Amino acid sequence: MALLHLLTPPLSLTSPPSPSPPRRRALSLAISANLYLRLQQNNPVFNQSSQMGSAFPLAFLMAMRESKQQMILEQRLKMKLAKKLRLRRKRLVRKRRLRKKGRWPPSKMKKLKNV
Repeated sequence: MALLHLLTPPLSLTSPPSPSPPRRRALSLAISANLYLRLQQNNPVFNQSSQMGSAFPLAFLMAMRESKQQMILEQRLKMKLAKKLRLRRKRLVRKRRLRKKGRWPPSKMKKLKNV
């Protein structure tokens, strides 16, 4: 019985379980929209019912696709900015360590001293 207690993950009583991430939700919506379009194009029975009244207007699907592209572009920009910050922080940490060891600022004169 004690072994079972050790193997089960602890439950958090303070916070409810988090919903699915926004990216996963957006991708699932995009996949369902693409599936709907494919069914509409390939199935003649589906085409007859869609002529009477469409559940998703084409303009709505196009707007959803554009918003997804916009979201992807924003994510790429955030990732680029995060990479720049990460590299800058790495450079500053390296500089701090070299200063601590007395090797900063790097000078080429030290290297040319024994020539």
